Amino acid sequence: MHLLLLPLLLLLLPSAAPQTPPPSSDARSLLEFKKGILSDPTSLITSTWSPSSLSPDGCPLSWHGVSCDPSLPGSVVSLSLSDLSLSGDLKFSTLTSLQNLRNLSLSGNSLSGRLVPSFAAVNSLVHLDLSRNNFYGPIPSRILANLTNLSHLNLSFNNFSGGFPDDGIRNLQQLRVLDLRSNGMWGDLGPLMASMRSVEHVDLSGNLFYGGLPANPEDLTSVGNTLHYLNLSSNRLSGGFFSAAAMEKFRNLEVLDLGHNGFTGEMPSPFGSLFTLRVLRVGDNRLYGPMPLELLGSSFQLTELDLSLNGFTGSVTDINSTILRVLNLSSNGLTGSLPGTLGNCVTVDLSGNHFDGDLSVMQRWGGDMLEAVDLSSNQLSGSFPNEMSAFRMLSLLKISNNSLEGALPPVLGSYPKLTVVDLSHNKLSGSILAQFFMSATLKDLNLSGNLFSGEIPVQGSRSTTESVGLPSNPRLESLDLSDNSLSGPLAPEIGKLGTLRVLSLGKNHLSGEIPKEMGMLDGLQYLDLSHNEFEGRIPDTLPQRLVELNLSDNNLSGTVPENLRRFPDSAFHPGNVKLIFPGLDSPQNGDGGGLVNGRRSHPNTRKEIAIIVGSIGGVLIFVLCLMAYFKLRNTKNQGEYGFEGKTIGRDVMLRRFTQTNIFGPQGSNGSIPSSTSFSNAHLLTSASRSMSGQKELLATEVVEHSYSEPREAASDPAMPEGIDNRHPNSAWKSSPSSPLDASPRFIEQCMSEQPVTLSVYSPDRLAGELFFLDSSLMFTGEELSRAPAEVLGRSSHGTSYKATLDNGHMLAVKWLRVGLVKRKKEFAKEAKRVGAIRHPHIISWRGYYWGPREQERLIISDYIDGDSLALHLYESTPRRYSPLAFNQRLKIAVDVARCLHFLHQDRGLPHGNLKPTNILLAGPDYTAQLTDYGLHRLMTPTGIAEQILNMGALGYRAPELTNTDKPFPSFKADVYAFGVILMELLTRRSAGDIISGQSGAVDLTDWVRMCAREGRVMECFDRDIMGLDEATRAAEELLAVSLKCILPVDERPNIRTVYEDLCSITI
Repeated sequence: MHLLLLPLLLLLLPSAAPQTPPPSSDARSLLEFKKGILSDPTSLITSTWSPSSLSPDGCPLSWHGVSCDPSLPGSVVSLSLSDLSLSGDLKFSTLTSLQNLRNLSLSGNSLSGRLVPSFAAVNSLVHLDLSRNNFYGPIPSRILANLTNLSHLNLSFNNFSGGFPDDGIRNLQQLRVLDLRSNGMWGDLGPLMASMRSVEHVDLSGNLFYGGLPANPEDLTSVGNTLHYLNLSSNRLSGGFFSAAAMEKFRNLEVLDLGHNGFTGEMPSPFGSLFTLRVLRVGDNRLYGPMPLELLGSSFQLTELDLSLNGFTGSVTDINSTILRVLNLSSNGLTGSLPGTLGNCVTVDLSGNHFDGDLSVMQRWGGDMLEAVDLSSNQLSGSFPNEMSAFRMLSLLKISNNSLEGALPPVLGSYPKLTVVDLSHNKLSGSILAQFFMSATLKDLNLSGNLFSGEIPVQGSRSTTESVGLPSNPRLESLDLSDNSLSGPLAPEIGKLGTLRVLSLGKNHLSGEIPKEMGMLDGLQYLDLSHNEFEGRIPDTLPQRLVELNLSDNNLSGTVPENLRRFPDSAFHPGNVKLIFPGLDSPQNGDGGGLVNGRRSHPNTRKEIAIIVGSIGGVLIFVLCLMAYFKLRNTKNQGEYGFEGKTIGRDVMLRRFTQTNIFGPQGSNGSIPSSTSFSNAHLLTSASRSMSGQKELLATEVVEHSYSEPREAASDPAMPEGIDNRHPNSAWKSSPSSPLDASPRFIEQCMSEQPVTLSVYSPDRLAGELFFLDSSLMFTGEELSRAPAEVLGRSSHGTSYKATLDNGHMLAVKWLRVGLVKRKKEFAKEAKRVGAIRHPHIISWRGYYWGPREQERLIISDYIDGDSLALHLYESTPRRYSPLAFNQRLKIAVDVARCLHFLHQDRGLPHGNLKPTNILLAGPDYTAQLTDYGLHRLMTPTGIAEQILNMGALGYRAPELTNTDKPFPSFKADVYAFGVILMELLTRRSAGDIISGQSGAVDLTDWVRMCAREGRVMECFDRDIMGLDEATRAAEELLAVSLKCILPVDERPNIRTVYEDLCSITI
């Protein structure tokens, strides 16, 4: 009987065991979503997101970050995965079935992916936060149209691009927070703000929005009632400030940030009724007029005011507000004495103005709250008052670039929280305060460019009575006492400054031996002891982490330690004539020049070579000029090829061709060449003025870049078929035989102001495929095919045109040369990658065209109305531009470095083709815009090799690229090219110039190196930028940066270091 019951019991047991419920539809969607997560460092997702851990209704209630609604069985209402360090490529389409999802928060990860239109199906969303990730692509308008319940939309700090659909905002009636900062989105601000309804927080900063502030106050009626926070900084906005009537619409506004745009005009006065405003930032615009002093009064509730980098004028007598904490009025045109009172300000920046008088008013500044003061680059004079406020909270004091004199009051060394002191480039004298070296808080001390004398007062100094012991925990990281009159030995106790990273003591009268205790400075990276009287051997204990070393112009002797032989000759010479380098026959002779493979070439040999090269070069120049003259003479009287034309622009004629001739002489078979133009029956002729921009001499072509209006172009046998390179008015074709040809001045002489004409035949229509890289601009191939086109210039990649669409929108179109680009699939992949780059100072790609024939490959980008840096530097008479001032050249250098830093660090992409012709200067402030970047990603190895070869012919190719069979652009190669451009900015000599001197004919980089090595840097500088001592000092610093950029590749800094160095240069 028992045996009969056993099978029955076995059958009943499975039904008694608990069963896992099947996953709900939402759970299955999340499992699909999980597949896009490739890295989960915390394991919170991988350990909990399992089909075996579901609630009875199939909802993943126990999954990390997932919340369900009990009243909606199986439904997920919240997915919050913020700050988990997740990475992967998410598919938002997997979430479309979550019909009850109200919250989606993925912020603070490294996730990527695109928002797809189907995501609009999740119309229950109230809170969407994708901030601080790597999401990319445009925002589909369908999403904003359908997600009508959204109250919080945060897409900040991603790589979203394309036009932001302002019409979709109108549908978001519940929206309270809109945060799009730090992306690459754009759109017209006026219609966008007019579409907003009840939003309270708007942050569009760090994008590419354009247009102006709403001019009609009625457009702000709805949003003005609710808006508390408005940040429009770092865009491309222009026009005037809000009118007084418009400001009255903002009844609750607390933060208004319009900084880093192009706003112009005066601030309204009276300022309006913004009594709720707490923060106002309008720095870095083009505002002007009297300083709005009412903002400093007690009637406003401002806690922060930033009016920096504008053109405000007038004086500031007192700051009466007791609420104001942060005040930045730097880089304006303010005059008069410093303010008598600062109220309760914590941070005050009045640098870069024209304040004069002395510092006696500082005695009346309250010392209880002030933490940071910057009075640099004014016209202050006199000495420090003996009695000053006890600034108990002061951490930063900068009064550099003034005319202060006298000794420092001891009270300066007693401030208990002082971290940064910069009194450089004044006329201060006396001894350096010993208290600075006793501070347990001071990190950065810069007293360079003064008249301080005596010894450096650290313990061990022999003559001073103020020598002190160092604190038990010194924090000094940067010590710059260069360019003073300090004397005596460098005390061994300097080695106890263990946190020191920068030590600059050059241009003093220090003597004795370099203390071996400096080997204790493990973190030291920059050491400058040049232009002193040090003697004896160089310690072999100097830190291994040194990045830059300058011991030149001393009396050192002995053998250079092995660990320092990695530094260039300029680190030791000139000077130090008794210094021995192992492997050389004798000590260096002091000039540091002529070193070849460890041996010095004979001076007579160098002179003979220079004479021979100069003679050959002179003959070639004469022959080429004769050839150009006779060619011009012979073609001068030849007629046009049967065209009937009419002028359509200043230098452009659009012509219809006759039946008898299209290009002039046809081939033997009478065939018409393949077309390369944009419109149906048009021949484009650019009859330009004399050559004024920089011409680039390639193997068989002259390239001229100018992006504001068409200029000449010369014949180019390597251009795509269909472009006539035998027009009767063509000037000449260059010879590749001599590097002298690359000089813009040489080309101009040969061209002799003769016009150059470029002819282009065009097909019936563009019959290929037009691909857009964003949705901000749409047009058809037919529209592009009939667009009038103007030639902008030619390069090794092809010919660039300016095309004007029917609606007046202007594009830059680069027609790529035949045989240089990859196959379609690879081309499309790389074009999308480069086309996703968005930066205010980088000219964005908008699309590309792939035609049915090999010669029909186009890159379409924004057109920028501005000429190239090359044109500004090298244009000949008559000049259209004034010579660039030094501060303009420095700003251009910083702009370009910022762009390169973005490409290298944020996008992992070398520019690959950096030269002055690819740097456009836009607007009245000459903002630098980079173009022609990343084209090597589209090229075949042959095309890349040709690009790099041309870079070498022009003087911008890094040396390491010449020693490889398959050269490829790199970050360090970009830095080298940038260093050459810095030299061009300083010298106004082209990289292709050959410069003759005592040492023979050398190129630009060798000449600058030689001048620096021999202490003749002033001979390098363009005379147009010299005059002020401040400019001279800054130019020397800029020259030092350029020399670092052209160091051997292993010693060459990255662009981040270069950018930081440039930003530290002040005038």
